[in-house]
Amino acid sequence: MAASILGALSSGSKILRRSEYSREIVGLETLTETYTIRTADRQTILPLKDVTHSAFSTASTKFTRMAVETAAVREQDGDISEMTITYVGLTSETSLPPAQIKYIPTTGAGIYGAPITIEISFVTDLTESEFASGQLKKNLPPEHRLGGAYQITIPSELNGTIMPNHPQQPFQKTYGLIGGITYWGYSLDTLDSVRRGQFLLARAVFKEKQTGYGDPAFVAAFTRL
Repeated sequence: MAASILGALSSGSKILRRSEYSREIVGLETLTETYTIRTADRQTILPLKDVTHSAFSTASTKFTRMAVETAAVREQDGDISEMTITYVGLTSETSLPPAQIKYIPTTGAGIYGAPITIEISFVTDLTESEFASGQLKKNLPPEHRLGGAYQITIPSELNGTIMPNHPQQPFQKTYGLIGGITYWGYSLDTLDSVRRGQFLLARAVFKEKQTGYGDPAFVAAFTRL
């Protein structure tokens, strides 16, 4: 059997034996393809990380937004080896999967709303620098300004998923000469992401925020970040 397979393989070629597909909760997809190759070819045929599925796979359907995440070779008898390639990304040509929303009860987090933080998990095609700046999707300004201050507030929608409304619309209010408050609504608290192929698997956490300005005691009493 091994000799028969070896005879069907020309130098540098590969035979696709099987493929497996899975999808994560946030919508990112994984495709694993198993090939038979000549053992002597493993150093030259093994693809580098982030090579696209369309550039490497011999499957009849090819995906331009799937990229190599891991590659491994296991030797078998008869000078042949099993090569396993795992791709990660999206099989669709356009669009991004819906964002996932989680409400987390958090002591002391509420101002006008319930004591919760809001965790948004989503797939994005932003660069690391765009995401780190607080930009959550393409063409969305990374900050919301009231007066001379700013916060990054929760967008109205993300990847087609409607985001929670602010418990109260953001406002700015002055109290005579003492000072004033700026209420921001749900604003960005933490960001983190990991690069998976052509995409970031991202997480953004929001909570209600309010800042005081003017007299130091006033600021201390009304600032909730």
